[in-house]
Amino acid sequence: MKIKNLFLAIYDQLTRKGAWRNIFVTHNAFGIFSRYSHTARGSGKLKMSYPTKTVALKAAKAMSEKHGVHFSVYKCAWCDGWHVGKNAQNKVVQENQSDANNLSLVNKPNALYESLKRYPIVDLAPVYEKGVRGRTMSGRGSNWLLAKVRDAGVKVIIDLRTADHTDRYDRNVAEAGLEYHNLPIDSRNTDVHQIIGSLPLLFELMDKGGFFIACAMGRHRTDIAIALYYVMHPSVPFEEVPEMRGHRYVEKKEFRCDDIAARLNSIIKAVTPDELAMLGLPADYEAEFLRRKKHLFDVNRNFE
Repeated sequence: MKIKNLFLAIYDQLTRKGAWRNIFVTHNAFGIFSRYSHTARGSGKLKMSYPTKTVALKAAKAMSEKHGVHFSVYKCAWCDGWHVGKNAQNKVVQENQSDANNLSLVNKPNALYESLKRYPIVDLAPVYEKGVRGRTMSGRGSNWLLAKVRDAGVKVIIDLRTADHTDRYDRNVAEAGLEYHNLPIDSRNTDVHQIIGSLPLLFELMDKGGFFIACAMGRHRTDIAIALYYVMHPSVPFEEVPEMRGHRYVEKKEFRCDDIAARLNSIIKAVTPDELAMLGLPADYEAEFLRRKKHLFDVNRNFE
């Protein structure tokens, strides 16, 4: 720690609006002395550093607009730069209010689902208002279903299968005039960086809509992919929580999330700064990740 940076960090705290409250009431000002003001608490990775206060303020404004939570800037005592972060009040009060006011699953009109529900597609369900999910239509004699989903408005098939993926299905989808992407996702076996590398394409396809996303049974791996879309893609509104259909047992009022949690946790632990940048996420995204993961699980545990 350089004396110059320590002095500038203290000066920043003493001269900002609300300094008295930050020092004597909330004690947030003393956070500059913690090493976690410079590194992420969970991963130990260095936080994104901005060269000037002006640049940091622009970044904070953009992050506030993107995530719907107030971000502030502060001079770091541990390095030459400025950081963007959320204090305890922003994390606890605003998030608890949001959680308390909304523990319901997203439920939007989905014309694609309405058009397809007449057909025998196992575990067919809407995904937001833009796409549908269900069991992979790879069985012999299922080509007519591919034609039906095409005619209903599906433009792309997202196949999440790993070792159980078959080339025959690729050909059947192509013959039906549909775009096909195999993006292997599972809870533990697939290389984590391979999954991270596939997320930009997955998110782009889901953002565009007109997709049918499936694993072999259309349940567990499909849940994981949709969970990644919600947790790692903050353009999805925080309150629009998707149902983890393959892990919720409504009759028993049980939600089993171990494999979803295992994959989500493996992603945030392994993701590199370059991969975060590739996903358009800030270097200190872990706090938002934890917020969204908790809300995803809390809402899916709610059977009221």
